[in-house]
Amino acid sequence: MIQKEGPGWRVVRNPSRGNFSTLIGGENWAIEITENEWTSLVSFVFDLVDQHSQLKNQLMPEEECSLELERQPWWGCLDGDRSSWSLQLILEGDESLNRGAELFWPSPAAEAFVEALRIIWDS
Repeated sequence: MIQKEGPGWRVVRNPSRGNFSTLIGGENWAIEITENEWTSLVSFVFDLVDQHSQLKNQLMPEEECSLELERQPWWGCLDGDRSSWSLQLILEGDESLNRGAELFWPSPAAEAFVEALRIIWDS
């Protein structure tokens, strides 16, 4: 089991746990996601953050941006400026699980959450 957490975010990953192998959470909320949702989440979030990294040097210091991306089962929006951003995700659950969720991390919890995803993914 791998557990990472900080102010306003947490990730608990336990692949041996079965179908709902990962718990992700924010301030006062958490959801368990499936192995497939975990794999697609990591790729999805990394792509969204990479888009921000490519764009941020083109922004003026006071300028803000909003990046949206959709890839089943996720929709995401990264809102912020050159140095900080929030992350909103919507999980559209599949028919077999009959559930979905809206997730949100404000800055700086969003940046810390994504860094934790990178550490867990690389380990």
